[in-house]
Amino acid sequence: MRKSQNRSKNHQRKINMVVASQGAAQVVLLTQIPLIVERCGLSLASIGGLVALGTFCLMIAGPLWGEMGDRIGRKPVLLAGLIGALLAQCLFVALLVAMSQGYLEESNALIALAISRIIYGLNAAAIYPCCQAWAIDLGEEDKRLSILSGLSAAANLGRGLGPLLALPALLAGALWPLAWLILLPLSALLLTAGLPKGESHVPEVQSPDNSSFPPGAIALFATALLGTVSVGQLQVVMGPALQDLYGLSALGASSTTAVLLAAVAICGFLVQVGLVRKLKAPQMSFMLGVTSLCTGTILLSSTLGSLFAAAGLLVFVVGVAFLVPGYSALLSQLQQRGGRLFGLLSLMHTGGYTIGFAVGGWLYEKEPQQPLFGLLISVSLIALFAVVASLIGKRKKMRQAQYDC
Repeated sequence: MRKSQNRSKNHQRKINMVVASQGAAQVVLLTQIPLIVERCGLSLASIGGLVALGTFCLMIAGPLWGEMGDRIGRKPVLLAGLIGALLAQCLFVALLVAMSQGYLEESNALIALAISRIIYGLNAAAIYPCCQAWAIDLGEEDKRLSILSGLSAAANLGRGLGPLLALPALLAGALWPLAWLILLPLSALLLTAGLPKGESHVPEVQSPDNSSFPPGAIALFATALLGTVSVGQLQVVMGPALQDLYGLSALGASSTTAVLLAAVAICGFLVQVGLVRKLKAPQMSFMLGVTSLCTGTILLSSTLGSLFAAAGLLVFVVGVAFLVPGYSALLSQLQQRGGRLFGLLSLMHTGGYTIGFAVGGWLYEKEPQQPLFGLLISVSLIALFAVVASLIGKRKKMRQAQYDC
């Protein structure tokens, strides 16, 4: 029994490492955008469009990969996604290197680059929903919060380590950090190959009760969407706010933003490993997350422009660290197939970031005197949906108690 539990924990650690590698690869690409512009001749608008194209494909493909994982098993689906992502990254890096050497011009390479991002987005979408569902399959039911907080912590760790991986590679040459875009999915592929085959999880007859999500789940999905909308808005206005409100140069604002994003990721990792994983009740983590998120947003918006804003940012980050595994664990308790559920959750997350980036930049240009106006609205809606989800949960428990009596 103990040997089986140890084997299961070892498999979960490997899944966490796969998730961490994905988070690191995303940040490595973002840190190299200025060098790609300089060495490859791509415009910033072109790079932004390529990133958005990949993100869009990531968003729409997540639920499909989740369903496939339920039907044919986690391992073959995850392997297929990683192989496709690896091939796409190889094509992407090769095209950028060819452009830096003068073999290709932007007009000739842009279509091929777009194809590589489409292939990458469609395949990388398998990683998060399959890993989340697989980790839940391997773990014990009463430890779902701990398992999901571990996965979220792994993603944060990867995002924090991404810049640290890129720095030493820069010593070899300007574009050498792009090698991580190939090495990271390759390492994830090797880790996945060593895992046991995941079983399918589609019941032969699905009851009508399981075919749709209850209202409480819809409120939790809305919270997930709005949470990433909030984070996306904060990320997109961070650099401009540092320039306009703190008087930093463009280079100084970019460097400070990179340091803050790395620090935020590491802070989220420490909170999830040190605090969230010790909680047993997902509802507690969820409510702590909502409370900290609201408190941090109010503190941040009222002190923006001074050094006290760092305290608001810290409380905000702590709130996100509690909130994400909280609602993920609550959703995992539903009588739903794991792949389907986490695929839809991935859709909410990616869609939320996309909306946050778009809305945050637009609102900042319209109302530069109120840079966090959109953030205040989205966090207020999170509080509203959290109350709705809590009330529905309490009513469900009361009905269950009456039924048991």
